Amino acid sequence: MKKTILMAVATFAVSFQLSGQNVKTYAGKQYLGSGDYNATPNNNLADELYSMPMGICVDNNNRMWVTDQHNVMILDGSLSRIRGGFLGDPTQPGSIGVDNGTSTVSRFNMPSGVCVNKNTNDLYIVDTDNALIRKGTQFVNVSNGTVFTTVAGNYSFTGDHKDGLVADAYFSSPSDIEINSLGEMYICDFGNEVIRKISAGKVTTIAGKAKTSGDANGVGSNAMFYAPSGIFLESDNSMLIADRNNKKIKRLNLKTNEVTTVISSGLNMPTDVVVANGNIYIADETCIKVFDGTTLKVYAGQASTVGYVDGQAKTARFGYMGLFTYRKADSAFFITDITNNVIRRLTFQDPPAVDFVANKTAVNVAQTVALTSTCSNNTVSYSWAISPNTYTLQSNSKLTDKNIFVSFNSVGSYTITFTGANMSADKTQVVKTNYINVSSLSSAKPLADFVADITNPMTTQTVRLVDLSDNTPTSWLWTITPSTYTLMNATTTSMRNMDVKFNALGSYSVTLKATNTTGNDQKLKTNYIQVVLSGNQELPVKQVVFYPNPAKGVMNVMGINNIVEARLQSLEGKLVPITFEGNQINLSEASAGIYFARVKDESGRVYQTKIVINP
Repeated sequence: MKKTILMAVATFAVSFQLSGQNVKTYAGKQYLGSGDYNATPNNNLADELYSMPMGICVDNNNRMWVTDQHNVMILDGSLSRIRGGFLGDPTQPGSIGVDNGTSTVSRFNMPSGVCVNKNTNDLYIVDTDNALIRKGTQFVNVSNGTVFTTVAGNYSFTGDHKDGLVADAYFSSPSDIEINSLGEMYICDFGNEVIRKISAGKVTTIAGKAKTSGDANGVGSNAMFYAPSGIFLESDNSMLIADRNNKKIKRLNLKTNEVTTVISSGLNMPTDVVVANGNIYIADETCIKVFDGTTLKVYAGQASTVGYVDGQAKTARFGYMGLFTYRKADSAFFITDITNNVIRRLTFQDPPAVDFVANKTAVNVAQTVALTSTCSNNTVSYSWAISPNTYTLQSNSKLTDKNIFVSFNSVGSYTITFTGANMSADKTQVVKTNYINVSSLSSAKPLADFVADITNPMTTQTVRLVDLSDNTPTSWLWTITPSTYTLMNATTTSMRNMDVKFNALGSYSVTLKATNTTGNDQKLKTNYIQVVLSGNQELPVKQVVFYPNPAKGVMNVMGINNIVEARLQSLEGKLVPITFEGNQINLSEASAGIYFARVKDESGRVYQTKIVINP
């Protein structure tokens, strides 16, 4: 459990977080065993028949490359396309080999780890049972076949170890590959128990003792591994290694070639390791585990339990895993499930960042307080608790609303507990002890104040106008101009709180006059309500306003209450990752330039406009 404590004056807040993620089958038709295949080169993701998928990576266009028993495939939109290897039965003679060439002329034998050179978008593959390092040219389009060549190693059924020129080198069952920003390659040489480097046309061994298994930290050949399986570049200077049979995660300093241990216990048989959002994630047989620098725990699936179940992380089940990758564009891990012959998707989502504020924390008896959520990370459900229970919910508030209005009936201090959850079932709870302090009734005249729960409504929405006045008024009078509005839910202009539906687009000013036996006060909010596009009106898209535009950071979409889908596309057609919440889109991941922004609202209507992002 992760706990954060915030303290201020007489209050303190405690935040608790519980994890859960979504697991779905992304590609492949589940079956047990191996050897099934499609005789067609292009298949729907759900219809593809993989045979022991092992390797996976993301290219510069957010397409994914996948290797299985005898093929190299690219996941392109809704299709899985075979780009290399034998188009047929993997058990048939001639299905495996070392042939280079274009598309299905090429042959492989248990290709596994794959990686894209970010400088060229070309693909590099460790052809495990051929003991070769292969290259595939970048994917341009369907009609341009991928050309496969050999870049390092010599075919060997048993494998061997030899450094030197790439044409003279030997590998033994290489399992994974990574490429740094200079185009230099790192090979996890599983059969030789070492890490190799390919640079300037030469192969060198940089960590481990060739053909010798063991468990030791140290520099270069003083370090020892036992069946290293997967590697991950944290940077050009640092690599993580899944040291499978030692049940450890190790780190290799690529400047000094020193190996140290990062995770020394709690793993069963780690096959791969990936870093995302500052944490280390491990494919550990049948589950994904996460290490935050202190604690190792199961993130998805169940340790030592083989199965095939999609759903929430706590109930999801995997077969034995191969390699996996993280695609930042949709915040998800993609995992090769060897046992089930499918690619699984594990949606990554931080626990919701849950917090709230009150418009006032020191009030009088019967005065209304607005408790407003400041949640992020796509929080979608809410729950409030107030102690003691001597309070009244105002303006039809419910304890499951995002924001609530509460008046307090007794003198004393009140503790507020707020829980939020997002779509991944993650929950965070914030407790603010003695947060609201309530004094006795005041004899002074009112100090008028109020708030609307929606200030940019559509004509179909009902707005709650809620009295927040100090000093306990006993009568109220609301005035709204212009008069193109309708009172809702049997409320009147003389009630403490009033429900209103605005009938025309434009600006509305609202005044509240509050009175008690001592006197009165009034509050005017000019152009407080801005009525925008209604969900059932066919008004032009210009009635939905993207502002500010130009923008930097966050952009609001006036006229939409909740965005359910958002996309940002450059003028060159490249999709740029963005997040959204409520009626805001977060542009912080996008560089400066001109883009097309496209959003969809709750009613399914889509709005698109050209925006400018400032540097």
